Amino acid sequence: MRPSRRPALKASEIPPQNLNLREGERQSIACPDCNTWHPLYRKMIKTHHLDREVRGGRAPRCPGSAQLIDMDISVEQWGETMLAADSTATGRRSARQHYKPLAETPVPVSRMAHAPKAPSDRGVQNELNSARQRAREAVVLHRSSCTACQSDRFCGTGRKLEERETRIEAARDEQRTQQARVQKADRDSERAREMEHALRRRHQWAERGGELAEQVNNRCTPRLPGSRSEFSGPQIPLSPHDQGAHDRRQAELGRQYARKTPAA
Repeated sequence: MRPSRRPALKASEIPPQNLNLREGERQSIACPDCNTWHPLYRKMIKTHHLDREVRGGRAPRCPGSAQLIDMDISVEQWGETMLAADSTATGRRSARQHYKPLAETPVPVSRMAHAPKAPSDRGVQNELNSARQRAREAVVLHRSSCTACQSDRFCGTGRKLEERETRIEAARDEQRTQQARVQKADRDSERAREMEHALRRRHQWAERGGELAEQVNNRCTPRLPGSRSEFSGPQIPLSPHDQGAHDRRQAELGRQYARKTPAA
């Protein structure tokens, strides 16, 4: 394969995410013309065609075939550039929106003494969720830059990342199951305590003559005509003390009102 007549591309000027120089993997590059990944052969982009379904003389060759690549950077320098580009892209990402959960219904005061305690393993669940999210992001980042993983031929690093994500997810599911089991046990214990309290109150009411007390409380004692209850207040007079003075006062008020009111 002869190199093309184009000037050689410098590896330092190529975006790091379009170049793969990892140790233990075949060096590859994203063709600048067709933007597809192809291996490097003798520091040249391997010959490829624009139509991947057609092979032979009739298929047009990509202009980026046999393009020379000047490796003017080392693998360590490329790795540092890759990390710097990844941190910059992470900083440009929009902030993730977190939805605040609805407040739980408070426990009534009558049941506050036997209210179940808040789960103590909520912090463990949050840590497992964060670990699973980080593992998933690592898998996605690796697949976006690994040629073997993009073609469903998982490399060693990709397989390890997938296995770590699977283990974390299994641990999270197991912790959720255990938490649900503990909460169910608390609810059953609370229901048993309520039933035991109701039975104890029923026995106490029967032992202390509850039915007799209820009959006495519901019995109505007849009251003599004209007698007042001991719960009533003092007697209020219903007529004026001096009837003549009251009539004169009312007449004077009527004359004052007639003087103030104009004739119709």
